[in-house]
Amino acid sequence: MYYEEITIDHLDKLAELYVETFNSEPWNDEWTVCTAKKRLHQMINTEDSFGLCAYQGGNMCGAILGCMEQFYHKIMFNIKEFWVKNGMRGHGVGTQIFSEFEKRLKEKQVGQIILFTSKGDFTEHFYHKQDMKSNPHMIFMEKEL
Repeated sequence: MYYEEITIDHLDKLAELYVETFNSEPWNDEWTVCTAKKRLHQMINTEDSFGLCAYQGGNMCGAILGCMEQFYHKIMFNIKEFWVKNGMRGHGVGTQIFSEFEKRLKEKQVGQIILFTSKGDFTEHFYHKQDMKSNPHMIFMEKEL
């Protein structure tokens, strides 16, 4: 697997994979390529945005995207989106992407990862396996780096 830092040049391919992923089980959303491009464009153009595209066999198989946010004593990274190609989830691809991402965030002096995710389904379970903890009052997870 190899990785590229997300730029606006990745937008078309990211949007296609995003729609394919989130319009399928278990989310069953109703994204169009146009609405996905708009959302991802907004995220990519956010100040201190950072993300990775993952490739296997020359094909994009996943992506993770968010932004760094300064807090008074550390930099937090807010993961906004993380998705893995249909048929590849449950085979360690997401864990590999998350591990590489975490390594790169540490190089950027990020001290904490935060995110919101669906409570009680396989996404929360995935993040637990990445040593993130659920907040008992919200669907909010965090990890100190």
